[in-house]
Amino acid sequence: MNRPIRVLYLVPDLRVGGAERHVTTLMPHLDRGRFTPSVLCIGEEGELFGELAAAGVPARALHRTKRQAVRALWDIARVLRRERPDVVITRGYNAEGLGRVAAWLTRVPNSVVWVHNHGDVEPRGRARELADRVLDRCTAAYFGVANAQIDYMTGELGYPREKIRIIHNGVDPALYETSDDRGAIADLGIGADEPVVAIVAALRPEKDHETFLRAARRVVDTVPEARFLIVGDGPERGRIEALTRELDIGDRVVLAGSRPDVADVLRAVQVVVLSSHSVECFPMAVLEAMAAGRPAVCTAVGGVLEMVEDGVTGYLVPPRDPNALADKLIAVLTDEPLRRRMGAAARVRVETEFSSKTSITAAERAVEEVVRRG
Repeated sequence: MNRPIRVLYLVPDLRVGGAERHVTTLMPHLDRGRFTPSVLCIGEEGELFGELAAAGVPARALHRTKRQAVRALWDIARVLRRERPDVVITRGYNAEGLGRVAAWLTRVPNSVVWVHNHGDVEPRGRARELADRVLDRCTAAYFGVANAQIDYMTGELGYPREKIRIIHNGVDPALYETSDDRGAIADLGIGADEPVVAIVAALRPEKDHETFLRAARRVVDTVPEARFLIVGDGPERGRIEALTRELDIGDRVVLAGSRPDVADVLRAVQVVVLSSHSVECFPMAVLEAMAAGRPAVCTAVGGVLEMVEDGVTGYLVPPRDPNALADKLIAVLTDEPLRRRMGAAARVRVETEFSSKTSITAAERAVEEVVRRG
């Protein structure tokens, strides 16, 4: 091919989330000499949408709901006919279904499904299983972000192993400073000398903030000056607020909502937690913490085991075990040399293995391989 490969990424929307962040990290940084990127949202734009425009990536939103599937299919097909992409990448159930059908109807030569989950919060119905089986015939490849997904993708989803390619997520270390600075949380009522434990995650059941809070209750008994910062928003907010009162740690916990300045917030904390009990894949929040030189104490689920080196860059604990989580948090909070050593090791691991440059290069090679095969 003597011209750049035209790549269109189709997603439900670009709200705040790890999978959504992947789009705004990848597409603006594709080599413009080899690729022409564009993004299409089926629904609303979402909070991250503006980052694409700022980076010069053509993007639009169709503002279609799930009940408007037929109209959305028509709209997607119209865009594909006009843009004539060489590759359509889809992520998210409705995008995966509608996008692949539209690509087939408009004779787009290559369709790729990029899987960002390690399981389903709700079981897949038979209709979806049948659709996936039929659409596999017009799917060139399935990309994943963690080796831990392979059994899920070949087993539960039934994808052919030979079509699967794993491309780890990455972040740009240059965007994250490792120095300490409380400026980003100065207005949250947290004292300058109070150690801060943060969790950056959507407030959804699978993120298991209950385990985080029950661990916080134990930590406070040993490190009474500790504060716990919850960054993110979602349907579980009311339940989380109620649990902080029930555990009598309301004065120790701060719910900060969604924040656009996560890199700055990370400079204000001592340690980052991920307490998910399932379906966690290769979470951007952990990569960001590592890039900021913060140790991460995480549940040993999914691709997290590929990210965190237990005892070196942080700690891994069993899911739904607040006592184990609390023990490791206390160990990090009460041993500053350990905390600094782990944070430095985490930063090096991102720089050498999980940088955005490494991830983007792997993605570019994978897309070129799909086009060559097609």
